[in-house]
Amino acid sequence: MPRPRRVRTASEDRHRRKPYSYETSTPGRRVVSTEEFNFPPPPETEKQLKVTGVDLQKLQNSKEHHTDEYELEELVVRRGQPINLTIYLNQEYNADDHAIELELRVENYSGINYGTRVPIPQVNSTQEDDWGIHVIKSDGNKVECVMYTAADCLVAKYKLYVETYTKGEDEFRFECPDEFCMIFNPWCKADDVYMEDDVKRREYVMSETNLYYFGTARTIGWSHWYQGQFEEVVLKCVFQLLDESGMAKRNLGSPIHVVRALSAMLNSEDDDGVLVGNWSGDYSDGVEPTEWTGSVAIFEEYMKTGKPVCYGQCWVFAGIFTTAMRALGIPCRTLTNFESAHDTDGNLTLDYHYNEEGDPIEDLNEDSVWNFHVWNDCWMARPDLPEGYGGWQAVDATPQETSEGIFRTGPSPLTAIKRGDVHLGYDTKFVFAEVNAERVDWIMKKDSKQQVPADVDPSSVGKRISTKKLAMWERDDITDDYKFAEGSERERIAVITASKHVKSAKKVYKDIKKDVQFEVDVSDEVMVGKDVEVEVKITNDHMTDAREIFVSLTCNSVRYTGVKVHQVLVKKENVKVGPGESTSHKVVVSVTDYKDKLTEHAALKFFVMCGVKGTGQTFVGHYDFRFRKPELTITIEPSGPLRKGDPFKATAMFSNPLPITLQFCSFRLEGTGIEGQIKKTIRNVPAGKDAELEVKLTPKRVGKSTLIASFHSSQLSGVTGSIDLEIIDPAAEGDDDDDKDVKE
Repeated sequence: MPRPRRVRTASEDRHRRKPYSYETSTPGRRVVSTEEFNFPPPPETEKQLKVTGVDLQKLQNSKEHHTDEYELEELVVRRGQPINLTIYLNQEYNADDHAIELELRVENYSGINYGTRVPIPQVNSTQEDDWGIHVIKSDGNKVECVMYTAADCLVAKYKLYVETYTKGEDEFRFECPDEFCMIFNPWCKADDVYMEDDVKRREYVMSETNLYYFGTARTIGWSHWYQGQFEEVVLKCVFQLLDESGMAKRNLGSPIHVVRALSAMLNSEDDDGVLVGNWSGDYSDGVEPTEWTGSVAIFEEYMKTGKPVCYGQCWVFAGIFTTAMRALGIPCRTLTNFESAHDTDGNLTLDYHYNEEGDPIEDLNEDSVWNFHVWNDCWMARPDLPEGYGGWQAVDATPQETSEGIFRTGPSPLTAIKRGDVHLGYDTKFVFAEVNAERVDWIMKKDSKQQVPADVDPSSVGKRISTKKLAMWERDDITDDYKFAEGSERERIAVITASKHVKSAKKVYKDIKKDVQFEVDVSDEVMVGKDVEVEVKITNDHMTDAREIFVSLTCNSVRYTGVKVHQVLVKKENVKVGPGESTSHKVVVSVTDYKDKLTEHAALKFFVMCGVKGTGQTFVGHYDFRFRKPELTITIEPSGPLRKGDPFKATAMFSNPLPITLQFCSFRLEGTGIEGQIKKTIRNVPAGKDAELEVKLTPKRVGKSTLIASFHSSQLSGVTGSIDLEIIDPAAEGDDDDDKDVKE
C-alpha cells in the first residue's frame, strides 16, 4: 500500500484520547485498576484510522518476560521476546483498508544507523529474532497485537510511536505517553547472554540476596549481601550511568561493551561514578566499607546527591556491580580470590626484597598480595574472540589499575585465564597474575648490593576461589574455573604460555643445598580477644654437622590488601640444632600486644625468615591470620510468617569480646522486600557487655526474604548477622480461609 506524504499527529486531532492506567503485576506494588477505553463513536465522515490509546499490557508482559519483580512504574521487557500490545482506534480495524506500523526511539537519539531509531513493519506471521508487529485479532476498535523484537537490539529506555495508514487518507502518528525499558534476555537463545540452565538463571539473574567471602585462605568468613536489583532506583541509575559513560550508542546492545562501561562507571576514579574507593583506614567523612550490607542504599544516595558515595572496598564494588548486571539481565556472580596478587609491573612475578637481617626494604616492594580480593564473573558469548572463549568473563569495578587509560578490568574470558592466553582481551594478563603469579623473595647483600633470590613459590597465590553455591547458602570452590591444579603439568604449561606474551617476565631458579627443614604453625580459628601462638619447628637432616640458624619473626596488623598498619611484635633469635635433631621456637601474640592495633578486618600477617649459616640456605614464609569475630544475632516478633504491610519488631544483639570499651558504635539493617533501610548510632559498649538495637520494620513484598544487620565501632567492625523471613499475603490468606469455609 503506498504511503501518503501527509502525516497527522495525535496533537492535531480534535478527538483527544482519554487517560488510561495499568495494573501492576506484583503484590505490594502500586495497583491501579485497568479501565476500558470508552471513546465516543467517531463521526460518520471520519475515514482516517487513528490511534486513541495504547495499553502496554504490563501485567501479562511482566510475567512472560520474568520482570514482574521490578518496582518501576514503566514496563520492563527482555529483548528477543514478543511483547503484547493493545491498540485502541477511533474506528473498527479493517485489514483490507488499514495498516499499523510502529517505531521505537531511544531517549533523545534518532539515528537509524545506530539502532536508536527502529522502524517496525507490519507482518502477517510470527517473527523470530527480528522486528515486526503482528495483528493477532481485532474486536471493533480494539486491536490485539504482538511486537517482535530483535535479540541484539539496544538495551535502553524506549519511546513507542504507532503509525496507522488508511487507503486514500493521510498517515496518522501517535506517541505513546509511556516509555518502556528493554534489557538483556538470558532466556533467549539468540541473545549473547543466553544461559540454558534455569537453576543458574534463578541464581545469577533473579536472586536478590547473595553471599560474599572474605578473610584468608585458612580462615574463610562470609556475609550476606542484599543485591536489590528490582528496586526502582537501581535500573534508573544503571541506565543513567550508561548514558553518561560516553560509550557509542550502537554498543548498548553488546554485553561486552556494557559491562566494560559499567566496570568504569561504578567507581569514581575517572568519571565521578557511583562509589569512592578508600583503603586508608580514615572514613570519618563517609561510611566505613564494612558497614554496607547491600547495594540499594548506595544507589539511592548516589541518585539523591548526584555525587560519588563514600566509601567502598572490593566487596562493595563487586556487590553493586552484581546488582547492576542482574538488573540489566546479564547473569553475574560475586567471587573471592584468596591470596590475590596485585602485579604492579606486569611481569607475572611478585617481588619482595629484604636485608640480611630479615627486614623488608619497603621502597623496593611495590607488588602486593591481598588476603582476599572480590570481583565478578559475567556470562556472555564472545563473538569478538576465537571460538571457545565464551561463558564466564572476569570483570572488576574496583579501581586497581587502568585499562586503556581508565580504571576498569575486563571482561576477561576464564578460559583464556586458565590456559594462559593473556594476549586475549580484555585485561587477561592482569587477572592471570592475580590467580597464578609466582612469588620471589630477594635478599639484598650488604657488601655487593646485589639481590639474590632466597626462595621462589609458584603456588602462593590464587587459592580457594569462592562463590555462593547454586540455590544453597554454602560456599562453592571454583578455583578449577580459573586455573589447572596447582603444580600440575597443565598449570605449568599455562604459566609458560603466559610468560611468552610478557617481555619482562622473570625466570628465577636457584639450586641451593637444603638440609634443614622448617615448618611454621599458626593458631587457627582464634576469637578476637584471645592470644595467638606461632611455632617455628626446625629439623636438621644432616647427620654429622650441627647447624646455626638465625630466626626472625615479625607480626604486623594489616589491611586485607596486605598493607601494613601497625607493627605488633618482632622476635629475633639464634638457634643451634644438633645433627639429626629438632627444636621449636614459639612466640605468643597477646591481647595486650594487638588490642589497639587491629584494622577493620582484624587481620595479622606473620613474616618468618630463617637463615642457615655456612650453607646459605634461606627459608621465607608469609602467613596471613584473621581473628574470628562474634556473630550478631537477630530475632523477630512475631516469630512466625510475617504479613505483608504489617509492621514487625526486629532486635539485633552483639556482645563485646574485647577487654576495651567500643566507641562510636552503630547498627545497620536492610533486607529483601523490607520497607526502609535503618542506620542507628548507639552508646559505647564496655568490655564484655551487650549492645542491642530494636526497630520496627514493614514487609512490602510477598515471598522469602533475608534481613541483614551489621555492627560497627572504631575498634571492631564488620560484625554481621542475618535471619531468613517468610512474608505472606493477607489477601491470599483470606482467600484460603474462604475456600476452607466453602469446603466445610
